[in-house]
Amino acid sequence: MQLVIDIGNSRIKWAEVEDGRLANVGHALHRGERERALASLAAALPENLTRAIVANVAGDALARDLTELLRIRARIAPEFVAVRAEQFGVRCAYSDPSRLGVDRWIALLAAHHLAPGAACVIDAGTAVTFDAVDARGKHLGGLILPGPRLLAAALDRNTSAIGATQAPGARPSGLDLLGKSTDAAVGNGAMLALTGALERAVAAVEGSLKERPKVYLTGGDADALHAWLESEVELRRDLVLEGLALFADAPPGAHLQPRATHA
Repeated sequence: MQLVIDIGNSRIKWAEVEDGRLANVGHALHRGERERALASLAAALPENLTRAIVANVAGDALARDLTELLRIRARIAPEFVAVRAEQFGVRCAYSDPSRLGVDRWIALLAAHHLAPGAACVIDAGTAVTFDAVDARGKHLGGLILPGPRLLAAALDRNTSAIGATQAPGARPSGLDLLGKSTDAAVGNGAMLALTGALERAVAAVEGSLKERPKVYLTGGDADALHAWLESEVELRRDLVLEGLALFADAPPGAHLQPRATHA
C-alpha cells in the first residue's frame, strides 16, 4: 500500500493511493500540536504500507519526526518530492526550480493532468498562492499573497485601535460590501483585496492565452475564499494529494529525493 502525505504550513493531510485514486483521506493540525498530529497520522497508517510519498513545506524538524515515525512504525523511509525543471509534462518557469514551493508545483502537476487546456491553481492557506500552466505544460509563473487573516493581522500589528478581526462570511452584495464596523471594514477589505488580485491574475492568463483557463481552488481556507470569488472555479480540497498520487507509479529515483524539500 502506498501513502501520500502533504505537510503544509499548518496541517498534515494524507491518503492511501489505490489504482491511482485517493482513499481514506485524513488530516490533522500540526501548528502548535505536532505530537498530536503525528499520533493521528500514526493511527491511520495501513498495516501493509510499502511506500510514503511526501510534500513538505513545514521545515526539516517535522520532516525528521515523520522519518522517525515511518522508520519505527512501517520500517520504510519517506520519499520527499523535489521540484524538477520538468515533471509529468510540465516545465517549471523558475530558473532555479528548487526555489518553487513543492506544494505549488505538485498542485500544478495535478491541475495539468485533470483536464486538457490551460489551468490556474489557487491554494488558499496561511498564504494564498496562484500558479498557471498552459495547454502544452508550460508553467507561466505565479503569485504569493498573504491570506485574509495575515492581511487583517498586519493591520492589527501596525495600527492602533483596530484589534483582532473576525473572518467575514459570504460575500455581501451591493453597498453591504462596505463595512459598518471596523471588523467588517477590515475583514471585507482583506477579502476584496485578495480576490480582486486573483481575479485580475486569471484575467491576465485568459487575455494572454486567448482561452479561458480552468481554475482550481484548494487549501484549508478554500471554502471561505470560494464565497468571494466571482470567477467560475472548481473546488478540489485534496489537489496536492492528487498530484502526489501521480508519483505512485514512478520509480523513486526518477522524481524523488530522500530528503525534505521546502519553499
